[in-house]
Amino acid sequence: MTHLQENGRLEAFSDGVFAIAITLLVLDLKVPDLGEGRTGGLKAALMAEWPAYLGFLTSFLTILIIWVNHHSLFRQMRGHNRPMLFANGLLLLVVTLLPFPTALTSRYILTGEAGVAALVYCAAQLALALAFNVIWNTAYRGNLLNTDTHNQYARIRRGYRAGPVLYALAVLVAAPFRLLGVAICSGLAVYFAALSYDG
Repeated sequence: MTHLQENGRLEAFSDGVFAIAITLLVLDLKVPDLGEGRTGGLKAALMAEWPAYLGFLTSFLTILIIWVNHHSLFRQMRGHNRPMLFANGLLLLVVTLLPFPTALTSRYILTGEAGVAALVYCAAQLALALAFNVIWNTAYRGNLLNTDTHNQYARIRRGYRAGPVLYALAVLVAAPFRLLGVAICSGLAVYFAALSYDG
């Protein structure tokens, strides 16, 4: 039988990466410039930055939800093996990437390049869903789950199976219907926040 390692160090490293990624999101929030030629004062300048605020909030909640579900998953595991280290690394790779499509979308969502920006953002969300499914499958196939969770795997998996499909739908509609694609991603974040596998 394969020797399983305790999860403490893996979770501590993951928590650090989550914390850095979620902090990097705030760097896209800029103090408005009230230079010559700008009308409406500070209030109007702040209101004009709404895409950045919405992008920050949406991606903050997405990373928070991923972190909560990551924490819940590792509570259901007896330990981890080498494949889980790589599966977890894949998830962290995508999490650390998320500030970039967030900033891209915030900057270009009201321009002629909005379709491309929304497409990149939705693709990043799809990558997150796929990476989390990889972690779940790795835990199941490696027999890392506690007995109760292992027996409930089919029910849990059904809850996550819809994720990649719906994120793929968001990718397909993102270019022609940019706001719809982003809205689907936001709605899925709420769905995964409500999805529990704590028992």
